[in-house]
Amino acid sequence: MSSSDEEIRRPAGLIPSGFALLLATMWGGNNVSLKASLVLGEPMQVGWMRFVLGGAVTLAYMLVRRESLSVSRDEVKPLLTLGALFSVQLIIMNVGQDLTSAGHGVALNSTLPIWTATLARFFIPSDRLTLWKGFALFLSYAGVLVVVLGDTGVGQEGVTILGDVLSLVAAGLLGLRVILLSNFAQNMSEGKLMLGQLAIGTVLLLAGSYVFESPVYTADAGFWMALGYQGIVIAGFGFLGNAWLVKRYLPSSITFFYFAQPIAGVILAWLILGEDPGRGLILGVVLLCAGAAAYSWESYTVVRRASRSRG
Repeated sequence: MSSSDEEIRRPAGLIPSGFALLLATMWGGNNVSLKASLVLGEPMQVGWMRFVLGGAVTLAYMLVRRESLSVSRDEVKPLLTLGALFSVQLIIMNVGQDLTSAGHGVALNSTLPIWTATLARFFIPSDRLTLWKGFALFLSYAGVLVVVLGDTGVGQEGVTILGDVLSLVAAGLLGLRVILLSNFAQNMSEGKLMLGQLAIGTVLLLAGSYVFESPVYTADAGFWMALGYQGIVIAGFGFLGNAWLVKRYLPSSITFFYFAQPIAGVILAWLILGEDPGRGLILGVVLLCAGAAAYSWESYTVVRRASRSRG
């Protein structure tokens, strides 16, 4: 990767951090809506239907911006790589969510910042994992564990070890995909990258659903509301927003704010699905906020030092 590519991506400032926090809060409802839709649909079936809705939003975004839909020879490999990784990650996430509670699923999926910060140092040399960032990640993930396991854990109704392990694996694959997306987006538009992933994912999951599942389609309003949230809000607006951010800012400084995801997710799982969050929620929120403050201070000092050196 060229030095000019590294100079483009920088630690996120106040406004992009706020946007990342908004996306993370929205993402908190993803596992809740997924859990609700899996009551009437199969994991791969829900996946490809979600991709179709997300693809419609992404296509509209590209048409409004008058972006080209043509794919050059150099763009084929990145699109196929991301599309295959995207499909595998979503299948594992959906199956894992089907085998555990929404609260566990959203918290384990929210380990994304840990995976991103750890893997980024191998793919993006300038996105370094410092001791202070490591401490911030430790505090924040301790908060996640307290939120989920405060007074409930594996063995409660609707929770299995396999479901939790699959949710954790899915988070690791998502971290890898975010880093590759950030790298590939330096030479491609975020819209084309997302549309390519969604198109490939639709084909693979649609085929997989009819081979390995017995999909049944329903007109239930609750199912379509849950699917609409996953497709339009998350796979559409959410994916595009995240791709726009990681193209311009260091991935770890963006994905860190996704530690807000489990808080929103656990609260929504409690309000919508009736899942008991446990007494650990308050302590978990405190730890998450402390980790966010520590990590944000590290990013702020990096930006301030860079501004001074340019001055």
